[in-house]
Amino acid sequence: MDKFTAGDLKRHCARRKFGALRYWAVTRQCALGLSLAVACQSVFAQAMYRIRPLGLLDGCTSYIVTGDFNNADQVTGQACNALGDLHAFLWKNGTPMVDLGPPGAGSTSEGVALSASGLVTGDAQDSTGEFAFLSRGDGSPMTRIHDGLGGSAVYPHALNDLGQITGYADTGVSGYFHAFVWKNNGSAMRDLGTFGGHRSAGVDINASGQVTGWADFANTPAHAFLWKNDGTPISDLGTLGGTQSNGDFINASGQVAGSSDLGGAQARVHAFLWKNDGTPMRDLGTLGGPYSHPTALNDSGQVAGTSYTHTSGVSNEHAFIWLNDGTPMKDLGTLGGTKSAADDMNASGQVTGYSTVPGKTLTHPFLWRNDGTKMQDLNSLIDPLDPLKPYVTFSEGALINDRSDILAYGTDSRTQRSGPYVLQGTVLTLNPRSLAFGNQPVNTTSASKSVTVTNTSAKVVAITSIALKGAGSGEFASTNNCGSSLGGHATCTIQVKFKPTTKGAKSAVLNVNGGGGGLRSVSLTGTGT
Repeated sequence: MDKFTAGDLKRHCARRKFGALRYWAVTRQCALGLSLAVACQSVFAQAMYRIRPLGLLDGCTSYIVTGDFNNADQVTGQACNALGDLHAFLWKNGTPMVDLGPPGAGSTSEGVALSASGLVTGDAQDSTGEFAFLSRGDGSPMTRIHDGLGGSAVYPHALNDLGQITGYADTGVSGYFHAFVWKNNGSAMRDLGTFGGHRSAGVDINASGQVTGWADFANTPAHAFLWKNDGTPISDLGTLGGTQSNGDFINASGQVAGSSDLGGAQARVHAFLWKNDGTPMRDLGTLGGPYSHPTALNDSGQVAGTSYTHTSGVSNEHAFIWLNDGTPMKDLGTLGGTKSAADDMNASGQVTGYSTVPGKTLTHPFLWRNDGTKMQDLNSLIDPLDPLKPYVTFSEGALINDRSDILAYGTDSRTQRSGPYVLQGTVLTLNPRSLAFGNQPVNTTSASKSVTVTNTSAKVVAITSIALKGAGSGEFASTNNCGSSLGGHATCTIQVKFKPTTKGAKSAVLNVNGGGGGLRSVSLTGTGT
């Protein structure tokens, strides 16, 4: 596994983008007319999706890519504006795209990461030079973040809900760059340093401001690191026996997922999970081949990614999920072809990505629901009454949020224009999607907070389970009046209480499985005092 160069890292920072515009003529299932489509919907007995176009920035049609997608169905990325410049944007789930700037002809910017509240970070360039930025996405001027490590360029990669940013910045010495944290509190950019080498990069940051990434040693390749945000230097997470590892994702509990080589004569790289419990990083294995890598980590410690299934060949990759339940990684299969890849996973363990189909090199997007069913083609899950269904076909399901809504890539046959769309699920909805209990004394119980479950369809749907999951699930309790089914257009209520047993921040997920649409989730947070 080769170490990143600065250019490689820049591309890695954009790994969640759709990349170059692509078009595949996707064969639709249930495409023999509305009556057959309705019949297919009945057979599937599951949530359908509605198509929401993102629109364009100032009417420019030639370019749009996406960078991130949050639980409010907001999207950031980069699009061309009326001047032909490429600018960062924010799409706010129903309102036109907002151009995030900077002002002036010839300026450029891109939105790389997006918080739950709609804060956007990215990098930009204008007549003053290169800088990172933080934007509220409301049309107000972006906050400019200049390189504080001695160089002239700073590249953000991840953002938390406090507006804290990590990434890497030039140090002023050619080819040298360091991981940083910018805390959004008026303090200077913090250099996270290295393990004695010249390069490091922050790749992900959690709600507590903890950072993972990779850092060089003086004479050996880079290792994954954790920066604990407690005044101590970065800590070495080790390897799986080889010489190099990378930290790619960090969850609310400070668990880290990444990849590491195993050493030995064979070139083998495996996905790992470092559990933040005093034990070494855990080898997640493969699906039979020499290679696996993660593409997502959730707060339950579940990991999604892609792995070789055989010891040779390049067309035998399959998407996987590691469920963190004592079982080996699970092969998610394909849509009938030879290859699949996972792009993203949500809090409920639902996975999206793409797969080849029988006899074709084209790809279709898939959704794996984590409810006992096989992966399904997203094109077959579009609501048959959606006015765009006859025209838009999808080739990749890139990002999925905790509402199970999906940012997917498709092409409109009427214009041959390719671009991103938000797919919003129907049937069961949960409101609100997060509950914040604030501070609560240890060994006491908070007042109840309510979650309303609504069946948006006209038919009775099953509710198969309502459960608390995640690292802090024992710190919360829930009751409900939902029963085993919910009538058409009916509602039921879940009451949740916070009952911390120790001090500190706690988090969990309330999962509702039903409606034929798999799991829906509500994030729970609170602090024991």
